[in-house]
Amino acid sequence: MNKVALITGTGGGIGKATAELLLKEGYLVYGYSRTNKINHPNFTFTKIDLSDLAQVNDLTFPTINTDDVLLINNAATIGTIVPFDKKQSIDIIKEYNLNLVAPTILCRKFITTYPDDKKLLINIGSGAANSPIQSWSTYCATKSALDMLTEVIATEQHDNLEVFSVHPGVVDTNMQKEIRNSDPKSFPLLSKFTAYHNNNELETTTIAAQKLLYIIQNFSEFTKNILSIRDVNLN
Repeated sequence: MNKVALITGTGGGIGKATAELLLKEGYLVYGYSRTNKINHPNFTFTKIDLSDLAQVNDLTFPTINTDDVLLINNAATIGTIVPFDKKQSIDIIKEYNLNLVAPTILCRKFITTYPDDKKLLINIGSGAANSPIQSWSTYCATKSALDMLTEVIATEQHDNLEVFSVHPGVVDTNMQKEIRNSDPKSFPLLSKFTAYHNNNELETTTIAAQKLLYIIQNFSEFTKNILSIRDVNLN
């Protein structure tokens, strides 16, 4: 019986790399994003804008023939990189919807859709949840809230459910490109993130996906619900 993975943000970055790796591992993968570049017989794509809560509310997870199902809430945005007082209300709403409200709704859909199946829920968090970073107000706030949501769900001990928030660290994704293209007047830490790229300190999406797979396959090794991919040693 095939294992099933539901993954948001499979249009690129960690989401795409993880989807492709799980397909190689024999999973049936369902991807949810605005765009798609994956072509595989075991991949089912649903086009969706996860910042649009009407679309999120209407989303129905598939009826599956398995007792082992995984949800990875990966889709997120860094948002507009400007000081908080320069943020526009429409951007704040969109960023909270995508980074926090949508994954919160999907967590609930996941738990209630598959009440009797063995479930693994992974929210992709960020070290920014623990660090106040100038001009990243909504990103830091939403990732912090996502960590707390994860811990509350874990504390409630839902049937047949394991839940984690995984911090991937600095990974070579489009989000990092957005950060490097930000205005230095608006983002005082720009040179630090540019240095990550120039010094080849960014993790590849391939390695990030492999470490995420290790967590998926060996989650019983971990005693905390908030994990850092950097703590995973593939050797």
